[in-house]
Amino acid sequence: MKKNLPIFVAILLLLVAVFTVFFVARNGMTQTVSTKYVASNQDLGGFIGDVSDLFVNGSSSKINEEVYLGGYPLGITIDGDGVTVIGLNEFVAADGTLCCPALNAGIEINDVIVELNGRKIYGSAKLSEIAAGSNGQELPLKYLRQGVMKETTITPVKDLTSGQYRLGLWTRDSSSGIGTLTYVRKNLKFGSLGHPITDAKGSIITCKNGGVFDCTIDGIEKGQKGAAGELKGGFCFDRRIGNIYANNKFGAFGTFNTLPQFCDNAIEVADISEIKPGKAQIYCTLGSEGRKCYDIEIVKVTPQSSRDDKGMVIHVTDPELLEKTGGIVQGMSGSPIVQNGKLVGAVTHVFVNDPTRGYGIYAKWMMTN
Repeated sequence: MKKNLPIFVAILLLLVAVFTVFFVARNGMTQTVSTKYVASNQDLGGFIGDVSDLFVNGSSSKINEEVYLGGYPLGITIDGDGVTVIGLNEFVAADGTLCCPALNAGIEINDVIVELNGRKIYGSAKLSEIAAGSNGQELPLKYLRQGVMKETTITPVKDLTSGQYRLGLWTRDSSSGIGTLTYVRKNLKFGSLGHPITDAKGSIITCKNGGVFDCTIDGIEKGQKGAAGELKGGFCFDRRIGNIYANNKFGAFGTFNTLPQFCDNAIEVADISEIKPGKAQIYCTLGSEGRKCYDIEIVKVTPQSSRDDKGMVIHVTDPELLEKTGGIVQGMSGSPIVQNGKLVGAVTHVFVNDPTRGYGIYAKWMMTN
């Protein structure tokens, strides 16, 4: 037995060594697989991150937030460097005489006003604000005419009707227009349009600042095959109700100064997995009757694991809406889409060759801005 002891010990040690190597190798292989998986996540970047938003432990996650439904028109401006004069306007002064301070100052249509009373002008609202607070004092003014900087002075005059000091001109911001509010969050932040505000070349305008104004719809240009229709309306620069802080692929986003009066009942935001082809509704304002609900059909739902636009194809079926607008028209961008009592998205584009059809963006992508 003593003679065999060294052999027995050797065999025992060999078995221990083999077991140890196997154990380490096994653990090492498991670790390597895990590391490769993590590396794959990193390589895929945002895709994996967005999928994890949609699927947690094998089930669809939801935003778990309720918002106030939009469907109301907004006057939206994106401020740029100066404002362009598009018209000169005579008005009745407090003393009963007709006047036009801008004309008296030598201002012409297409001049670009860049500074008033030593303050940079980025939007029409600021121009009106400085004039209103002038108390009728003469103000220095700088403007561009065909690219050449010029200087003059202008004296605002009190308007008999409004009681405000005015300059007697109409101006256009770097970009301004009418869009539709999609939703309002309980912290006063809102989303609108569902697509970016772009310049004439189609480039997204960088948002330095922007304003939101009360807006009224007073006319409709009906859409037809080959020509998109349009909602016509106007907004007052002395009735600013909020600010725009972002303009991107998914819409124009901002904050209201106070919670709008229509924000009384909140609605749940649907997850993308809940949206199905079938009946739905859109909410929009087409005139003095206020916001109304119209029937549509969601024709196609595109699976999207990361943020993108054009998630749905919709078809207007409501006879009243078709009679009024011919389908989807400019100015309706941002109109909320509701299905089964939940906000699912917003109208964004119209098919030019078929104005009864268009695209919608998922509300979830707007909400993640």
